[in-house]
Amino acid sequence: MSIAGPPEVRPANGLAIDFVVVPDRAQLGEIVQRVRDGRLRTNIGNVSTLDDAVAAFNPTEWITGKTIISVRP
Repeated sequence: MSIAGPPEVRPANGLAIDFVVVPDRAQLGEIVQRVRDGRLRTNIGNVSTLDDAVAAFNPTEWITGKTIISVRP
């Protein structure tokens, strides 16, 4: 899941695009099944707790992959 908004600075060419993706239960289920079957791989770089979220998004070293914030213990 991503949370994004319109760009704060307008691009030099004057074109900015903002969009919203509406989740679809069937499509999300298909993605889960592909991950389980090994047909789709994830690239997770770091998993942190909600308490450590600020530090997770300000790493002291380069991290390859997505940062995951776990909101449940």
